[in-house]
This record gives sequence, structure tokens and C-alpha cells, in this order.
Amino acid sequence: MQFVNVDFEVLRTRIATNITYYRKLTGLTQSELAERINYSDKSVSKWERAISVPDIFVLTSIAELFGITVNDLLSENAPAPQPNPKLRQKRRVIVCLQFIALVWLLATTVFTVFMLAIPDLENIWMAFVIAVPASVVVCVVFSAMWWRRNALMISISALAWATAAVAYIFIRNLPFAYLIFTICAVAQVGVILIYVQRRLVEKGRRF
Repeated sequence: MQFVNVDFEVLRTRIATNITYYRKLTGLTQSELAERINYSDKSVSKWERAISVPDIFVLTSIAELFGITVNDLLSENAPAPQPNPKLRQKRRVIVCLQFIALVWLLATTVFTVFMLAIPDLENIWMAFVIAVPASVVVCVVFSAMWWRRNALMISISALAWATAAVAYIFIRNLPFAYLIFTICAVAQVGVILIYVQRRLVEKGRRF
């Protein structure tokens, strides 16, 4: 029984050391780390002081955030520095912006071609209007792939409203066309409820 206690103490100290090491390596404060994994900064402080140990679910989240494995957090010696997550996030933002720029390049190309080929064609400018929800779709895709649930919720909400706005432009001459925004409002409520439900599920896992 004594050996188990000693082993646990060693493991707890090792985890504390590695969390601190990788947090500082990535340039995060305790509060920023806590926010990223939806925990309190007090919990992070206790982990780094070896007062308590995060469960396996939290260790997995921390490892994914740092771009390492759970074994790295349990390792006796912190491995060689990994790619800086902040730099990785910047690269991801750049990639997302590049795809958005591609959407607008396509819209500009379509607009220019039609202006040159069929200058009398009405509503050519709609190419730019359609580019708005298309750009938001790009944000939704990359938010789902790379970023936190907050970004995904915001992106989905923006997509709903952008789509409703574009649809309204197309049907604005119809009676009660504005009612399309009521559909968007209901969808927005649904997105918020799903978000709240998942947050509650996550909080339930902590206790």
C-alpha cells in the first residue's frame, strides 16, 4: 500500500510539471488554459501545484490543445518542444481566410465575366451577396474542424442569418417576405439550446 501512495505522488508531481511546462511553452496563462478546456483557473492552479490530478477526459483535452499525447503528460521527462499551438492557430486562421478570399475571388470573377459578356443582365451584383453566406460556410467548416464550440455556434448562427438575409433579397417583393427571419430566429434558439445542453453535459462530466 505504501508503494502505491509513493507512485501516485510521483505521477501527480510529474503531471503537474508537464502541464506547467507545456502551458508555458504555448504561451498560455492559467486562466487562458482554463478557458480553453472549460475549467476554472483554480483547477489549473491545483493541477500545477500537484494538489489534485485532472481526470483522463481532461488530460485528453489538454493533450489535444498542446498538440501532444496523454503519454507526454505522464512522461518523466518533458519531450522536445512541440510546434507552438499559437503559431498553429495563426496558420489555421490564415488558411481559413485564404478560402474566404477564394470565395470572393470566384464571386468577383463571375461578376466581371457577366459584366463583360452580358452587361445588360440585371442583378449581376448578387454574386457578391451570395458570397456572404458562402464565406460563412467556410467559417463553419473550419470551426468544426479546428476551433472551440463557441466559434462553431457563432459561425452557425451567422450562417443562418446570412442565408435568411440573402433569401429575403431574392423574395423581398413577395407579401410577408420578412417572415423568413422568424424561421431564422427559431433556428437561432435551437442552436443556443444545443450549445447550452452540451455545456451542461461537459460540466456533468467534471463532477
